[in-house]
Amino acid sequence: MDRQREWELSDWKRLGRAFAAQREAAGYTQVTAAEALGVSRTPVQAIERGRQSNGQPFTKITQTMRAYAQLVGWTADSPARILGGEEPEPATQPVSGTADESTSDLPPAVDRELRSGRTLDHTVVNLGSHEDDDTRIIVVLKGSDDMTEAELDEAWRQWRKTRRRLQAIPGESDTSRDS
Repeated sequence: MDRQREWELSDWKRLGRAFAAQREAAGYTQVTAAEALGVSRTPVQAIERGRQSNGQPFTKITQTMRAYAQLVGWTADSPARILGGEEPEPATQPVSGTADESTSDLPPAVDRELRSGRTLDHTVVNLGSHEDDDTRIIVVLKGSDDMTEAELDEAWRQWRKTRRRLQAIPGESDTSRDS
């Protein structure tokens, strides 16, 4: 975390230029990259500009940046490497936004989110009656690979509260109500 505080605006701009160059080399426009990431064009523009969309400097590497890195053929930790003055690390298996390369029938943005970051927990909430057990909500709790213990504790605190609310939805839950 201390390392992130040391990153200056010029580091974020250098990261943005690297993203733009790699995106173009990978054959994406800002629009097609945004579609593959499941976001609007605004976050892609902000990342490439090196400033948040509200004009404020970035203060941390976001999940969208990690997913963007994977989309253009880098590892998820490449943004941190670039901010630290190193070269991005090529991914051994680049993430593609094209549906025909995916073995999943999930939308590409959902598939990408499920493959990125660290899976912390999940729950399944059935919405249907006993005759209709196919209607359900599936929630996967994801976190960044470099979460601090304090960030992890806060995520768990929020998740426990949210999971209790989800499980209170009429229908039966596939997970126990304890914890």
